Formats: sequence, C-alpha cells, structure tokens
Amino acid sequence: MAKFLNAFAALAVLLPFTQAQSSFIDDCTTFNSSLYTKANWAAGLGSVSSNNVNPSGGGVLNFEIPAGTRNGGEIVSKAQYSYGQLEAQFKVPNLPGVISSIFLYQGTSTSDEIDVEVYLNQGKWEIAFTIYRLGIKEWSHGYFPTWDPSAGYNNYMIDYQEAAISFYVNGVLEAQFHTPPQQPIHAMNIQLNTWFPAWLNGAAASSTQFMQVNQISYTQS
Repeated sequence: MAKFLNAFAALAVLLPFTQAQSSFIDDCTTFNSSLYTKANWAAGLGSVSSNNVNPSGGGVLNFEIPAGTRNGGEIVSKAQYSYGQLEAQFKVPNLPGVISSIFLYQGTSTSDEIDVEVYLNQGKWEIAFTIYRLGIKEWSHGYFPTWDPSAGYNNYMIDYQEAAISFYVNGVLEAQFHTPPQQPIHAMNIQLNTWFPAWLNGAAASSTQFMQVNQISYTQS
C-alpha cells in the first residue's frame, strides 16, 4: 500500500482535497448549524449526546458533563477541510478521566486524523498531539503543561501543511511532525468533544462540569 501511495503521491494528495472548504471564524455566540452537527454515540465509559452541546448566549459554547454521569458532547463539521490552520479557544473541565479535544478526522477507523487532546491523568495534566494516516498511528507527542488548562481559556492550534504538521498552544510551537510520506492525505471534518475513554477509567462527575469554547476558526492555506 505504501509503495502504491508513493507512486501516485501527486494524484493521491490532489484528488481528496478538491472539495475542501474555505476559511471561517465562529465566535460561539450561537450554535452554528450551518457549520456543524451535534453528535450522538456511545463509546468508552459513557456517551456523547446532542442534548449536552448548547450555547450560553454569552459567546460560549458549552459541552456539558451532567452530574452523576460519564457523558459528554461533540460537534462535527458538515464540510471537510484540508491544508490550513485550525484553532480553538477553550477551557476544559477539572475532572480526571475526561478527554477534551479539537481534531481533524476523516470519519472511520481506517482513515486520517490529527488530534489535540487535553486531559488530567493521575494528578497530571497532559496535552497529547497525535497523527493517524489511513487508520495507522504514525506519531504522538505528549506535552505536560506547568499551568492548569481548566483555570481559563487557552488557544490550541493545528497548523496542517503539506510539508509539516505543527501544534501550537497559546501561540507557542510545542510539537511538529515533518514526515510528509506519513502525513494524512485526505480532507477531514473538524470536531470538538469532551468524553470519557475507557483507558483513563474516570469516575462519574460529582457535579455538572463543562468544556467551554469561545472561538473556533479555520484559515485555509
């Protein structure tokens, strides 16, 4: 498969991106139904529900974790996006066992994906940057912030370019993957979520918690 992809590299890169969408800025004042849908699925220790994603009315999109549950929320872009800069400003719940993410995902277990995942594990905050190509994990890097991602809003950016994929937190380059033959080759959906993966083994929320997002943007290259 790798030899096939290398032999047809130009064609494989150009064709999937012909339907990729253009730049936008979402200030999260309302739920932008022209850009996204709300997801419903069960995985890990709970589920995500469309009922758990709602705007505050004050420029914040809330992804709710209801008290007594391991449930969360997710949004998925209606369009797919290719090379460009994807970023979001959000505050994560201070709750062990929950992953809060912004990512690009083609949609299946054998497809392309670029992740930024923020979570609290055994008392330590970690931000994981991960890349999948055709369902295979090609690279992952863990960043351990000295600050608390739940204390306020922080900016997370994926700079997805043909030559490299760079990951920024609050404007600082924290990781970079520059091996084009192992990078994704398809346009992908933009997704944000908060949920309970089984491997983190998190307890149900004792009180209602939120991932809160106040801006999402994509700038096409």
